[in-house]
Amino acid sequence: MPRYINPQVQYFTDLGLPLTGGKLFFYEPSTLILKDTYSDSALTIANTNPVVLATSGSPAVDIWLNGVYRVILKDSTDNVIWDKDPVGGDSSDRLAYQDWVSGISYNIGDIVTGSNDRYYVSIVEPNLNNDPISSPVYWTETRLLRVYNANETYQVGAVVQDSIGQLWRAKALTAGSTPALGSAFWSPAVDGIDELNLLTVPSDLAGPANLAKSNFYRLTNAGPFALPSVATATVGEPIYLIKDPSINPQIDCQVGEKINILGIQYDNFLYTVGSGLTLTSDGTEWELN
Repeated sequence: MPRYINPQVQYFTDLGLPLTGGKLFFYEPSTLILKDTYSDSALTIANTNPVVLATSGSPAVDIWLNGVYRVILKDSTDNVIWDKDPVGGDSSDRLAYQDWVSGISYNIGDIVTGSNDRYYVSIVEPNLNNDPISSPVYWTETRLLRVYNANETYQVGAVVQDSIGQLWRAKALTAGSTPALGSAFWSPAVDGIDELNLLTVPSDLAGPANLAKSNFYRLTNAGPFALPSVATATVGEPIYLIKDPSINPQIDCQVGEKINILGIQYDNFLYTVGSGLTLTSDGTEWELN
């Protein structure tokens, strides 16, 4: 909750007299670039800069701020009385992704742009004079995830999310090429999936070209696909079946083996829902998790 602050400030000289004709100058933080204040809460009517104090030593207008400022108070003959920086603005006043400025105290959750054009979120408060690029104790780099747009050109390494939530990484400069299995331009943005197998996955999951190193199996057609023998699987260690949403492959157990789906045992099943399944072995049968 905000604390009450005197809305009718009065300034005085060292002798205790009203600072008649004093001047309040408002600047961008850490600069001498003038920055507007306003006489209305909607920030539509700019005050003069400087704001000149009345005979009472108080501003003759209301002063509404728009973010953070450097403020210099001078007397009527332009002698500096004090210079404060930063002044005003809490985290709710600052726009996210603005350039980081030394001298501004940031709070947890504030997001700034570093001098390397990357985004950083503050993880401590107060966070003052700590350059995000070189201060990981105070800042964490954060990234924005884009949703695939056929009208955008993507650079190599760009990561996007498709309409069903899958993540893809661009393998080549591309525009208008929808992320998909086997694409010359996109591969799944998931560590541990062997990209070479996207085009050459065997019909039998137990074949020599499977993705055994990470237990990921990519299904690129309707199959049928034979699960590895439950007897050869490590008990409790999951395997992952990943498919394109446009296909509905058939999954078969080895002869004499079963898969338990919601308490019912099956020799095979049609994989129709979603784009990823997890199976585990209990040593006697497969179980759908």
